[in-house]
Amino acid sequence: MAISTEFQKRLQDLIDEEETKRSELHRKMGVDYRSLANALNYGIVPKPRTVAKFADYFDVSIPYLFGETDINDFEKASPQSSFSERFRSLCSERDESHYRVSQECHFDKSYISRWLNKNQLPSFEILDILCDYFDVSVDYLLGRTDNR
Repeated sequence: MAISTEFQKRLQDLIDEEETKRSELHRKMGVDYRSLANALNYGIVPKPRTVAKFADYFDVSIPYLFGETDINDFEKASPQSSFSERFRSLCSERDESHYRVSQECHFDKSYISRWLNKNQLPSFEILDILCDYFDVSVDYLLGRTDNR
């Protein structure tokens, strides 16, 4: 389980700007109460899908949410794509097989079938590797923006 004080602080700052009660915020975000509470109280980084919901709610990029940038000029994709759609598209653009991507990025090819067939998302560690490999942002890879 990853812990990030930068993420914790940025999330707290965004919530402080809200007029919504903390007890209601998790419902508005569409996330589990414990995920939000753990992020705020301990800096525990939830799974990518939950972090994307936080970022969607506040209309910010994931790097902004993690404190990796202070630039907050996020533009949502219209319409948003899924991770699997983006992954397939990026493989196609590079004329790369899924197997080749898994070899080049040093992870098991079975992960890809889970992502594509079971609508699962990679961990942030693997997302970072894929972003470097395809030279795109995590928000682009997750289908949140069209800005690479």
